[in-house]
Amino acid sequence: MFSEKLRELDRNTVQYMIDDMKDEIDAQREKLEEKKELLSQKDDKIDAQEKLLSQKDVEIEKLKRQLAQLQSETL
Repeated sequence: MFSEKLRELDRNTVQYMIDDMKDEIDAQREKLEEKKELLSQKDDKIDAQEKLLSQKDVEIEKLKRQLAQLQSETL
């Protein structure tokens, strides 16, 4: 009878530890998803900034050509 109670206590302790670990894993999974979302937002922002930089580079090249053309016309 005593060993049966110990066995049940051990089983309950193990189940408690398993439940506790599951809760911890779920919390970590939720934090990971939040971090993935933040990274995705930052990636989108970086992509938008790269696109703007590319557009500015194109505009700079266009203005350089216009300047060179104007300089050659005035000579």
